[in-house]
Amino acid sequence: MINRNIAPPVSAINRPSLWQYQKKQLANGIEIVYLHDPAQEVFKIDVSFAAGAYYQPRPVTASTMLNMLNEGTRRHSAEEIAETFDYHGAYVDYNCGMHKSEISLISLTKYASPTIRMLAELVRESVFPEKELETYLRNRKQQLLVDLGKTAYLARMEFTRRIYGEEHPYANHFTLADFDRVTPALLESFYRERVQAEGCRILACGNVSEAVLRELDQCFSDMPRSPFPPEKRFETHPSSPGRYRMEKPDAVQTSIRIGKRGVRLTDEDYTAFQLLNMVLGGYFGSRLMSNIREEKGLTYGIASYNVTLPLAAHWMIAADVNAEQAEAAIDECLKEIRRLREEPVPEEELELVKSNFNGEILRELDGVFAQSDALKHKLNYGLDNSFYLDIIDRIKACTPDDLQAMAVKHLDPSEMIIVTAGKS
Repeated sequence: MINRNIAPPVSAINRPSLWQYQKKQLANGIEIVYLHDPAQEVFKIDVSFAAGAYYQPRPVTASTMLNMLNEGTRRHSAEEIAETFDYHGAYVDYNCGMHKSEISLISLTKYASPTIRMLAELVRESVFPEKELETYLRNRKQQLLVDLGKTAYLARMEFTRRIYGEEHPYANHFTLADFDRVTPALLESFYRERVQAEGCRILACGNVSEAVLRELDQCFSDMPRSPFPPEKRFETHPSSPGRYRMEKPDAVQTSIRIGKRGVRLTDEDYTAFQLLNMVLGGYFGSRLMSNIREEKGLTYGIASYNVTLPLAAHWMIAADVNAEQAEAAIDECLKEIRRLREEPVPEEELELVKSNFNGEILRELDGVFAQSDALKHKLNYGLDNSFYLDIIDRIKACTPDDLQAMAVKHLDPSEMIIVTAGKS
């Protein structure tokens, strides 16, 4: 049996070895960034384009467009697309973000030609058949109905709405009625406008052989390129700090979100704030877990997060508790925040958290595929994975006084929004 009262041994902070990446630019300006590991038998390709939710003309347009890419092209039906990937043992995934959307392929290197060609066909020649769109939208509406019955979903959506304002894309606010406004013509227009060589990047890793690079060149080098329309900038309209309740009388539990605007990845305070967040609620041995779960037994799980996006960031504590224990849990959260503002973190605790933070970085960079995923994210900020080496140096230099200063600067309870979803 694990005794959680005994801290694990603290290991020295190590610097990871970074995989060297190479770049290649196609004739139409598409940048290929790749990390080649000849020891692998597979490769992964992420094709990203500036077609995230931030740019969509109406809610749910971007995610619908992306997830409909496999429902048919000018040359192949959805069944034929699926059969091609299945026959060659390939896997395709779709991810719609705020600024970037991407389609990813994992395939055996020996099948690079048929799988990459089908991937390019999805990116370049997709159509949006009405029957398949109706099925997709019906399923999305059903999923939303299920989500609306969950207090965690209600609290999360209300929190982001209060942080950014209902009209801001980062709030990601949508309703059932928004799905009824999606048409094939709307998706086709957004697809033609945003999925093109302008703003497209291809990131490849694994066994990126010359044959793989050659296929990418042949399939994507003549992808159309045209200027995007003028980018619209959205102003944030946050709610005033204070308490906000989403009433759900039939709920057994209450979901809690406590937070405020956070610290962006490119901000000077980012590393120290991330370390401070880990002390508070960023790992299993954090103060919130030790107090509210282990000692008080108020929740099964509680954590704090700093969510960084290209144009903003938000920080929050998230927990689900029994309705009658919600106020006690909120009080304990605020108590732990005030404690960080009033008392320096003990050296022993800080060293333990530094070791844990370093372990998280090492796990994030474990192998060529993990490093590729990390690099993909950092490139969106004009950075690369050397960012992590700087983070490690900054971690080493952080002192208890530094963390207390971060808490005073960034974690003022009077500036926080507190959202609860559940029954009174």
